[in-house]
Amino acid sequence: MMDKGAASNISVLVIEDDEAFATELADALTQYDIPTGIALDWEAGMRAVERLRPRLILLDQRLGRVDSVARLHELRALTNAPVVMLSGQLNEADRIVALELGADDYLSKPVSTREMLARVRAHLRRSSALGQRSDLHRWRIAPRERRLYRPDGTAVALTGAEFDMLVCLTQSPGDPVTREALSQQVLNRDYRAEDRALDNLIYQIRMKIRDAGGGDVILSSRNRGYYFTGFPEWAG
Repeated sequence: MMDKGAASNISVLVIEDDEAFATELADALTQYDIPTGIALDWEAGMRAVERLRPRLILLDQRLGRVDSVARLHELRALTNAPVVMLSGQLNEADRIVALELGADDYLSKPVSTREMLARVRAHLRRSSALGQRSDLHRWRIAPRERRLYRPDGTAVALTGAEFDMLVCLTQSPGDPVTREALSQQVLNRDYRAEDRALDNLIYQIRMKIRDAGGGDVILSSRNRGYYFTGFPEWAG
């Protein structure tokens, strides 16, 4: 549940299960004209990221039983915004793992308000200086909505099976996924060469993405299966 900053123009989202601490951080940022929202658990945080598209995320390392570091890949599927981890227990090995899995920075608890403000401002400036593309200007898969969005924000009409197939392929861009694996994971049955359902499903996804301006993002690998090449950069 979003407790503050429910408006769609927030710059920073604090995902932290200690409400008093989260409010303290949000109030400090808001005082310096940085609109900030709060989510108090992992699920609420993911919904808020999808809905509000913050420019930066302050993420607690542990939200109840959820290890945020281990689930950074889920967050990275939703946004390219800088992620600053918050933790009182991050040792050097933990920090390295967090950075390798998708975090951009970390702050140790208890957090210095001045240091936090400086780090947040630096990341926001760097994002602007690099001309970072907003989530509104890229292809986006929304797992909870089970939708694929074009860079202009419109959805590509995919069936449930088509969406599941696309997600399965995008888990490892560039790496072929065998027909056997795709059939078992998406169609829940063993693959048979005479069964054209899987290939027809791939064909339909290809055509829908191509018609939506995404080009050819799913290619076949001879005798190996299919692989996802990545969505194109938006030129609009």
